[in-house]
Amino acid sequence: MSTVVVFSLLIGSLLGGRFRIFILPPAIVLGAAILGVISAWQGNSSAHSVVIIVVFAAMLQLGYLCGALLVRVRASAYRGKAAPSFDSRGFG
Repeated sequence: MSTVVVFSLLIGSLLGGRFRIFILPPAIVLGAAILGVISAWQGNSSAHSVVIIVVFAAMLQLGYLCGALLVRVRASAYRGKAAPSFDSRGFG
């Protein structure tokens, strides 16, 4: 279970740093299908599979939020610095 939590947080943060929110539903469906197949192959009960999928979806969303916030904070830090301009007095 902890492996699912860690990997879903990492995947969510990568998705949050790169994509918009519309990537979450397909990622959750794809991940749920993969986890369901793996869980059935291991012989786990259906209740256990549902719990794993719900934990995966929740941690994926949390990771997405953290990744998106990190990108936003880093972008605002770079926006604060003024870029040098070629229109300034030193180049005329």
